[in-house]
Amino acid sequence: MTACGNDGNASSDDAGNGSNLTGEPIKIGYAASQSGAQATNGLTGAGVAKAWAKYTNANGGIAGHPVEFDIVDTKNTVPGATSVVQKFLNDKTIDAILLTDLVAEGAMGKMLTDVNTPILSGGGSSDLLWSTVPGVFQPVSGSNYTVKAYVEVAKAAGGTKFAWAACAEVAVCQENGGKAIAYAKQIGLDTENVQLFSASAANYTAECLSYVNKGVNVIAMNIGIATGARVMADCLQQGYRGTWSMMNSGFDQAKVAAVSGAQTAGSTQGFPWWADDPKVEAYRSAMQKYSPDVQWQGGNSTSVWAMLELFKKAMETAKPATIDRASILEAMYTVKDETLGGLLPEPITFTKGKPSKPVSCSWLFTYNAGDKNPKSIANKGKPGNDASGDLGSTCVGY
Repeated sequence: MTACGNDGNASSDDAGNGSNLTGEPIKIGYAASQSGAQATNGLTGAGVAKAWAKYTNANGGIAGHPVEFDIVDTKNTVPGATSVVQKFLNDKTIDAILLTDLVAEGAMGKMLTDVNTPILSGGGSSDLLWSTVPGVFQPVSGSNYTVKAYVEVAKAAGGTKFAWAACAEVAVCQENGGKAIAYAKQIGLDTENVQLFSASAANYTAECLSYVNKGVNVIAMNIGIATGARVMADCLQQGYRGTWSMMNSGFDQAKVAAVSGAQTAGSTQGFPWWADDPKVEAYRSAMQKYSPDVQWQGGNSTSVWAMLELFKKAMETAKPATIDRASILEAMYTVKDETLGGLLPEPITFTKGKPSKPVSCSWLFTYNAGDKNPKSIANKGKPGNDASGDLGSTCVGY
C-alpha cells in the first residue's frame, strides 16, 4: 500500500505531501474497486482521493494535520472488498475507512455493524448499507432514490416509452430495473421489459433493434459507462434516436461526448462539476493539477470530493486533541444540517446510534454529444440545499 502524498511528479514544494505540517497524520484506508466489471467508480475515486489529499496538504492540511491514503483494490467482488476492509479494521494505524465498491457494498452491512470505526461513503448507492447501519456516513442519494430519479428524468425529457438497460454482471442492476418499470407505470409511462447487457458481448445489435422496433424513446442505463458507451454507439447505429437516462457513475462526460449523436438526460448525486462557483473551481483546479489523467467530469468523482470535504469540515469543527477512530467518530457526529455551501444536495445530519438518513435530492441535467458542458435542469421549486444557480438541487420524494 502506498501513501498517496508520495506519488506523482510534482516537486516537494507543491506536491501537497504534508511534509511542512506538524500535526499527527490522519490515515485513511481506501477500499476501492480498481479492477472488475464495474471498476470505474473506484478508479476515479482513487484519483480524486489522491488529488484531494495533495490539495488539502498543500493548503494547511486538516487543522495542521496531513492526510494520507492507503488505497487497495477490492477487485469489485464481495470477498475482495471484505478482505480489504477487514485488513484496514485490523490495522490500528488506520483512522477511518473510505469505501467505493458498488458491487460489494450491499453485502457488507453485517460486517460493518458495531466496528467502532468511521466508514465513509465513496459515492455508495446501496441502501442496505448506507441507510441501515449506524456509524457509516453517507451524504449522497442511494439506490431507492436513484431508481425513481431515472424515471423522473426520463419523463422530464419527454419520454413516453421507457426501457431499462441493466448490467448483466450485477444482480442488483436487474432488480433496480423491476422497481423502475413499476414506478414508470405509476407515473403514466409505457414500458418495455428489462434487458441485460454483458460487458463481454461482441455487440448489442439484437437488443438495440428490439428497442427501435418497439418504439422505445428513453432508455435508462444502469450499466458501467465503459459498456454503456458501447451500447449507445450500437443503438445509434441501429437507428435509435431517443434519449438516454443516465445517473451518477453511469454518466461520464468525456465518454458520452465521444458517442456522436448521443442525447442524454440525467442526475448526478455529486455536485455539478460545471458550476460557476469558487468551491467547484477549486475542485476542477485540484483535479487538473494533481490527477490530470483521471476523469473528473462525473458525479462519482464529485461525490467522493464532497465526502472528503465533509470529513474535513467535521474534523475542523471538532478539533480533536487526539487523532484516532473514536475521536473521528465523535467529529462526524458534529455534522448538523450541513450543505457545504451547495456541494451537498440537501442538509446532512449524522446522529450517534442511527444510520445516515436517506438523501432524496440530486442535480438534474441534460447533455448531448458536442455540448461543452451539461446544462442544468432548472429546479421548479425551492432547491433542496438552498443553493443558487447550478448548485441548486432538485428533490424527488420516496
